[in-house]
Amino acid sequence: MLSRVLFSIGIGLCVTPCFAQGERAAGACPDARRMQIVEKGLGLDELMKKHRVPGISIAVIEDYKLVCAKGYGVRRKDWSEPVTARTLFMAGSISKPVAAVGALSLVEQGKLNLDDDVNLKLRSWKVPENQYTREHRVTLGLLLDHTGGFSGGDFFPGYASSVSIPSLLQILDGRPPATNPPAHVAHVPGTKWEYTGDGYLVIQQLIMDASGQPFPEFMRTAVFERLGMHDTTYEEPLPAERAAMAAAGTIIDGEAVKGGWHTNPEMAAGGLWSTPTDLATLAIELALSEQGKANRVLSRTVARDMLTAHWSQDVVNILGTKDDRDGMGYGFFVGKSNGRFGHIGGNVGYQATLVMFADTGSGVAIMTNSDVGLTVGNVLLDKIAEVYGWHYSAPPPPS
Repeated sequence: MLSRVLFSIGIGLCVTPCFAQGERAAGACPDARRMQIVEKGLGLDELMKKHRVPGISIAVIEDYKLVCAKGYGVRRKDWSEPVTARTLFMAGSISKPVAAVGALSLVEQGKLNLDDDVNLKLRSWKVPENQYTREHRVTLGLLLDHTGGFSGGDFFPGYASSVSIPSLLQILDGRPPATNPPAHVAHVPGTKWEYTGDGYLVIQQLIMDASGQPFPEFMRTAVFERLGMHDTTYEEPLPAERAAMAAAGTIIDGEAVKGGWHTNPEMAAGGLWSTPTDLATLAIELALSEQGKANRVLSRTVARDMLTAHWSQDVVNILGTKDDRDGMGYGFFVGKSNGRFGHIGGNVGYQATLVMFADTGSGVAIMTNSDVGLTVGNVLLDKIAEVYGWHYSAPPPPS
């Protein structure tokens, strides 16, 4: 199954525009026939009810074009307001590769270097020195592919509306009101792959120090506005005008998250709000950039570097297979199957998935407002792959 191939661990530049601008903003599904086959084949409405998933939003990509953007269900449990293509969801760890695009844009500008000690550019905070950093310095390139030596921050639960929100510096130092331990290097950088959110908190601070801008503002001007991703933001807490467009999270027992959602000041690691349409826009841009057909944010050289596996063996072990198809690029999990890249994400009350085949121009983004949303989302992903005839090489089952 495609969902297992990509995620065993827990509109851009179209040659021929598929949506008119107004259609893209509102959401449309020109490829309604195939999507009806998907929906009926799954019994999607009943499947959502069975697993108590209030809402799902999707964007399907074919031939580097967005061919369907559509919402299902409701924005909040017991509400009647429907999910649309413009409903905002939390993207969870998909925040990481999106933040990586911002960091790489600074590399393009010469403001950051992939191989330099990050402490040379960090101003507001420094990576604490210890016995591991003396052997090898922490670099941006190592942080981007999770080999920077940090351990921790696999999941940030965020902060409920009733509690104080820490600053990024308080989170990095593990000081109240932050609830996490301090970020620290736990093994020699460059010697071990370990998926960690703490490394992306360092990237968040590095971007701010190198750009001189707040992180959400930098990402807006450097990435989102350039690509027309108008429904995407790292603003935390979510501003009122954005909140009016947001889906409320749903915890595993089917109840709505108190206050609608938690605030995630760990923006680069897990604080992104977006839509499947906007995530598809980014995926198309990167796929075309890798081919030298788009360069609104990254050049072909940097895009190729981003979507190339820099570390594979430990990633493969984590994925539960002895095959070598899956590895880690800069932010994205990548594979040898048709230029595949993608990521999954989860916040309290939300789950999401993004997969793109750079070589064939096919892909999908799915976002849900449920802690178990990918129980339905993964089945939906596999059905879309079947109906659309996507061909990929599946690794053998876990031994």
